[in-house]
Amino acid sequence: MSVSVFDLFGWKDAGILDFGRRADSRPHAHSATPEEEVGPRGLMVRDPFATQILNGEKVWEIRGRPTQIRGPVVIVKSGTGKAFGTVNLVRVLGPLEKDDLVQAQELPLPEREEVARDGLPYAKTYAYVLSNPKWFAAPIAYRHPSGAVTWVRLPELNLEAVSYATSPFRNSQPRLV
Repeated sequence: MSVSVFDLFGWKDAGILDFGRRADSRPHAHSATPEEEVGPRGLMVRDPFATQILNGEKVWEIRGRPTQIRGPVVIVKSGTGKAFGTVNLVRVLGPLEKDDLVQAQELPLPEREEVARDGLPYAKTYAYVLSNPKWFAAPIAYRHPSGAVTWVRLPELNLEAVSYATSPFRNSQPRLV
């Protein structure tokens, strides 16, 4: 049975989604991974932040809760009913202080200025660290489940079959190291 392997920071991390579970602890009758059973996860992000993330201009997405999710994540623009691209969620930082965000070059200047002016957006504030942004060649419609606010499952979306836009950065697309 194969183990999910993600290439993060240039090294291989096996079983990153298994949270300590042995690779052979799944029932042998069906060898589908959790992602194959329920599809990739989509992170709901408002614009202009979704566009900044997919353009590589914003590598921290600020949230009020941490997450255990790591690996490929689909960026869904809130209110559009469409998925626009993917990123890798590589880690979560926090809880963060106001000064952490104001000084963070990982956030666009207007967002840092907003935090300086208005304070932290959440009582406990976390940064989802994102890398390797890729736009889809065209937005992909999905069915939004009732009640989904932050995360959405996309069971019909096969990330290996999706067409991606040609990067304006060619082979030098920015990556976190």
